Amino acid sequence: MNQVEIKRRQMQTVSVILALITVAVIARLTGYNGASYTIAALEAFSVLWMVIGGNLSDVLGRMIRIRNSKGQYRNAEQLRKNALIFQLVLGLAGSLFLLFGADWLARTVFRIQYSSFIIMLLAPALLFRTVSAVLTGCFQGEGSELPTAAAALLRQVLILVLSLLFCRLFSAYGAKVSKLLVQQNFEAMYGGAGAALAVSVSELLVCILLLLYYRVNKKNVDKTRREGMRAVDSFADSVRSLCAARGMQWLIGLLVILPVPLGLVFLQKRAAAEAAMAEAAVAEYGVYGAGYWVLCGCWTAFIMLSLIPVYGKTAVSLRKEEQRFARNMFQGGFHLAMVHAAFASVFLAAAANWLGAVIAPNQAKAAARMLQSGGFAVLFLTLSFYFGRLLLLSGGKLLVLCAVGAADVVYVIVVSVLLNAGNAGVMALVYGGLLGLGVLCVLLGVFACRQFRARPDWLQTLAIPAGAAAVTGLVAMLLGRVLAPHLGEAFTLLILLLLGFALYWILLLLLRNFREQEIENVPGGKLIRLLGQMLRVF
Repeated sequence: MNQVEIKRRQMQTVSVILALITVAVIARLTGYNGASYTIAALEAFSVLWMVIGGNLSDVLGRMIRIRNSKGQYRNAEQLRKNALIFQLVLGLAGSLFLLFGADWLARTVFRIQYSSFIIMLLAPALLFRTVSAVLTGCFQGEGSELPTAAAALLRQVLILVLSLLFCRLFSAYGAKVSKLLVQQNFEAMYGGAGAALAVSVSELLVCILLLLYYRVNKKNVDKTRREGMRAVDSFADSVRSLCAARGMQWLIGLLVILPVPLGLVFLQKRAAAEAAMAEAAVAEYGVYGAGYWVLCGCWTAFIMLSLIPVYGKTAVSLRKEEQRFARNMFQGGFHLAMVHAAFASVFLAAAANWLGAVIAPNQAKAAARMLQSGGFAVLFLTLSFYFGRLLLLSGGKLLVLCAVGAADVVYVIVVSVLLNAGNAGVMALVYGGLLGLGVLCVLLGVFACRQFRARPDWLQTLAIPAGAAAVTGLVAMLLGRVLAPHLGEAFTLLILLLLGFALYWILLLLLRNFREQEIENVPGGKLIRLLGQMLRVF
């Protein structure tokens, strides 16, 4: 993993943060009912996209790069054409399935009838996303990472901007329909439809720009690159190679994303018996998806953004067979991930009441309950991503697959039991997700430590950050009770975050939790080093 690829992955992570922010914005514009309708449609889209094009760009880029490195330029060109034709057929089939199966998905699978129109408007986006994935894979195969990164960022910026525009326009029309039919949900549904249209239009614009860039870039390719082996792979050979190369990682990605729609299916199936209960479940799921998970996901993505350089250095050391350096990088990254995630998880739990009032004003108690019970999802999610990515880099795909499968089984069992026996409502998804992620984190951690033959210092890596985070959380909770009545929730959160972050790092430095070389990999490391010198730690 070179510096260009590291930058590309960082920009893709930023695009994930923008996507989560967009979901939160849609929730504010459409209400939590509209957020649930939109999230259900996006879940159907995401699962189908994972089946059709999951991990397509990286795999196709790697295959083209291998052929080019061997001088098989004609073979690489044929692979590009065959992949585009194959994926076009799959993308078109997927779009038609979403278009004509929207009513079945909304009413029978998710039991949210108002999602039907939204799913239909998302259908074209699947075809456009498939074409853009093939094009970015071709660019990566030629050693150009910039188009992939630019497309990821541009896509999310366009979706955010167009969602602000279309949601308002469609919501205004939906308000008239709701008033005419005396049914308030039409306003939320049309607002979600505006967001779906924004996604489809954004995918179309990104696809057009990538096609233009591809045409310009293709003209600049040296004519000698067209020479090479006379024999080229047939269409069947190209498709077989592409599917085989995607196989294991495609299955991992599908298992990772599958619990999200399953949770909604189980929740709505349990709530379908009573109309009032079903409406309450839809609203609570909006808070769960557009409030709780957006907050946890954004914080996790920010942490992972700082850890991407660790992946790069570890990948380089593995390629050079420098096992000792790879082990040291693994342990250092594990420590940093734990430090950041421990603070985030404790802060979410300690400041849950004020966070709930800010992110979900009309459902503050529900949001606070989710954050108090499930804030530690950030810790498990961060460590799971860290361990899983390094296992994939080191060739442990089967280990990751087993861990993800076990976590899914735990999630399904816990959610089913809590919904049917405990009648926990949407909190069943919180508890099930927390336990599933906990199992995933432990399994991946054990596999990764064995893979890298690492023996972390558990006192330094886990105990001290956990203790410092607990003290910081207690101080933040007590201080918040004093400040909130006078300053309001938003200003209280800002003060608690700044003071809590400063106190947390001071405690870590005073406890000498960091080695001097580890500070170099921490964002803001120069400032922390200066603070450590002031405290005479270094």
